[in-house]
Amino acid sequence: MAEQNVITSMLDDLSKEQPISTATCIGQNLEQYNQFHPIQWQYFNVTEFLNLPFTQRFDLGFVILDTEEMVALSEQQKTQMLVKLRDLMAKRIVVVSKLQDERLLRALGFTQLIDKTTHESDFALWQFNILTYKHIPDWFNSKFWANPENWDKFRW
Repeated sequence: MAEQNVITSMLDDLSKEQPISTATCIGQNLEQYNQFHPIQWQYFNVTEFLNLPFTQRFDLGFVILDTEEMVALSEQQKTQMLVKLRDLMAKRIVVVSKLQDERLLRALGFTQLIDKTTHESDFALWQFNILTYKHIPDWFNSKFWANPENWDKFRW
């Protein structure tokens, strides 16, 4: 019951940031949460997902890496799955993982939602959102670009 409350509250928060109408889940079927949110869920196991052609982009990808099926995967298979999900299939990704997957998830650009030092459990929550992935620096605007009107005024 507590897991259900955590997932529904997380879906509420994510829906407030950006609307979610389609979602995919890998590792565990989450269709039972349709009663709380009008989301069209599609469940895939890892081999189905890796062989899936690109036909649509989902609003949310939800991956649970601490199931029996996922623990048996190699590091390369996890990477292939997460990269395909990140680059092609989903706008935003939420990953529930064990602490041992921290290095992999950081390397793929995921940010940690729940700090692992605040609890004793072997679990962490990660996200990837392409809209917040990289902060645009202040110098990256036209104010600092080469201005032809200043070419005779300043020595470069």
